[in-house]
Amino acid sequence: MNTFALICAAFVVLSLLILLYPLFRHDKNTAADVDDVRRARYQLHDSVVAELQADVANARLSESEYAASLAEAEARLIAEVGRLEAVSDEKKPLSGKSQQLTLSLIGIGLPLLAALLYFQLGNPAALNPANRAAPDVAASAIVDAAKIEGMVKSLEAKMALEPDNTKGWLMLARSYRTLARYDDAVKAYEKAWPEVQKDAGEIARFAGSLAVRDNSFAGRPTQLLAKALEMNASEPDALMLAGSAALQRGDPAMTIYWWDKLLALLEPGSEDAKWLAEEIRLVKEGASAASAPKQAEKP
Repeated sequence: MNTFALICAAFVVLSLLILLYPLFRHDKNTAADVDDVRRARYQLHDSVVAELQADVANARLSESEYAASLAEAEARLIAEVGRLEAVSDEKKPLSGKSQQLTLSLIGIGLPLLAALLYFQLGNPAALNPANRAAPDVAASAIVDAAKIEGMVKSLEAKMALEPDNTKGWLMLARSYRTLARYDDAVKAYEKAWPEVQKDAGEIARFAGSLAVRDNSFAGRPTQLLAKALEMNASEPDALMLAGSAALQRGDPAMTIYWWDKLLALLEPGSEDAKWLAEEIRLVKEGASAASAPKQAEKP
């Protein structure tokens, strides 16, 4: 049973205890308390009657006044004793059959009703751990892409009204890169150049977008990478792309040079470091294999 089901069961048990406690509780002092109050009320009535009789004997009350006062005292006694009887009846515990029926309705009916409602309105499949094995990465990516598309549309509308907003164009360029819209990214980077030229990382990413769009690092992308590395010789994106540019133009030595510098910046043992180390190894193997035939041709 999973944690969610255990928590639900605990709440059901707690609710039942709260609801059923008054049925199990029987105040043994209730009857005695009512009898004591009733006895005291009768004693008070007797003392009132005795005082009325003394007043008649001492000529302080006439017979008619005595009769009226006695009738009033007896009416008050009957009314108060009646209220005591009503209170006593209210506090009596349920009879055996009534109590059993009530317990059955609450103890069985309430959990059953809750379960039926959950299976009708809830998601019973979620209780199965197998159905919660892992998030749907593809669905999550689709949702993220949809969110970015929505933000891009809003930003595009904003930039149509603010064409001189270079920070806005830079934000739009980053969004285009995320969506792999490299042609649009390049155009946005161009309009954001006053902001781009201040940051070596943004210059490198601009160069990368150009290289992907043109399928080549030749020309401006390489020039931009040189500018980025001049500004910051440890810029990771610039080092990575400089190595890729060197590999594309057939210069494995420079590829290894740039990527070794990048590898030194990465956390040892991290996934990125392992991946880059493997790429460097493959480049070295390729360079060795390429140089072997040339050595064999020498006399």
